[in-house]
Amino acid sequence: MTKPYKLSYYTIFTEPFNDRGQRVLFSTRTGKTLVVPPLCYDFLQNDACEAIPEPVLTRLRDIRAVVPRDEDELAGIVAENELAIDNEHTDTLYEVIQPAAMCQLGCYYCGQQHTKDYLDRTLMDAIVARVREKASRGTFRRLYIGWFGAEPLMALRQIRELTAEFKAIAAERGMTYAAKVVTNGLSLKEGVFVELAKGLNVDAIEVTLDGTAEFHDRHRYTKEGGASFDLIFKNLRDILLRDDFPAFNCRVTIRCNVDEKNVEGVSPLIRLLAEHGMHRRIGYFYPVGVYAWGNDAHKKSLTKEEFAEKEIGWQVEMMRLGYPFSGLLPTRVRKVCMAVSKHSEMYDAFGNRFNCTEVSYVPQYVGTPYVLGNLKTPDAQVQHPRSPAAYLRAEQKQRGRRKRETRRF
Repeated sequence: MTKPYKLSYYTIFTEPFNDRGQRVLFSTRTGKTLVVPPLCYDFLQNDACEAIPEPVLTRLRDIRAVVPRDEDELAGIVAENELAIDNEHTDTLYEVIQPAAMCQLGCYYCGQQHTKDYLDRTLMDAIVARVREKASRGTFRRLYIGWFGAEPLMALRQIRELTAEFKAIAAERGMTYAAKVVTNGLSLKEGVFVELAKGLNVDAIEVTLDGTAEFHDRHRYTKEGGASFDLIFKNLRDILLRDDFPAFNCRVTIRCNVDEKNVEGVSPLIRLLAEHGMHRRIGYFYPVGVYAWGNDAHKKSLTKEEFAEKEIGWQVEMMRLGYPFSGLLPTRVRKVCMAVSKHSEMYDAFGNRFNCTEVSYVPQYVGTPYVLGNLKTPDAQVQHPRSPAAYLRAEQKQRGRRKRETRRF
């Protein structure tokens, strides 16, 4: 008998959850679940898909838990991701701008080197010209800007001036315009929030809280070593608890960077947000493990297994407290990084161009292929982002050159 189908490699089963031996099947390709009885589980595990009743087999095929036997699943997933990326490229021109190289905080795990430098008028003009040139090359329907740090709100003047010019470009091209801000929250006063959301077209803001004050202030302290939690939390409370907050249509997300030093502070923060009624107003709360950022911060990180076990507990806690967005199952992400974009770039306060947000202001990356160029270079306006493969090849070439030079001596 021919066997036209096989169990997808990208499926996960729970242990039996009731006295009938039923399990939950999770297809990571589609993010869909299905409850399967013991006999169906046995058929799937023993490569006997043809023995499964047709109605059940159809449902398994629909959620891609069962696939054609000759399908190369990895190639298929890559193709699906590339299609999603291509579709996005035809819709949105996304650019990231770091208007300042300065930040008030001195977080120990941050790999950036902060200086009191800001985008000057010449570089702002170069960015505007580059965005206009990119917009003219495609059929984009939306221009979307990410304001990123160091700390972008320390350069509010530059954000105001550039926003006016980006709005003009969008209007010229028949595009909509919007932006997001990633901020430490210290300067996110209520009035600043109103200006961002109403006047500067910001529809998403991400703020970092690394636990409650006891834990956060050991992680995210000022350059002088002072505490920062109370001020950031007050700013968030003032914004989120406004009666008219929903009318701003601006999603506020809270990120929590986690390692061994503050892992016990995540649950107290989840409870604190709920106690103040802020949990129903934030767009999302997500913890993420601290990792190497041109430094050795990862040495204090939890293992992936340790983090995953903790994360399940945090998700369950949010569900019990009524966080509206909580859920145990992750959704599939088809575009994992701006580096895969054909158009997107990031510009720092010195005019350097990147296609990754992890390398700017980090001394270890200065002079490496991760810096794609600089807006001060005469031909910068006609160059486009180097693909990840291209700069990887360049880096490998540079490594080979260093090896040859080492052998020479």
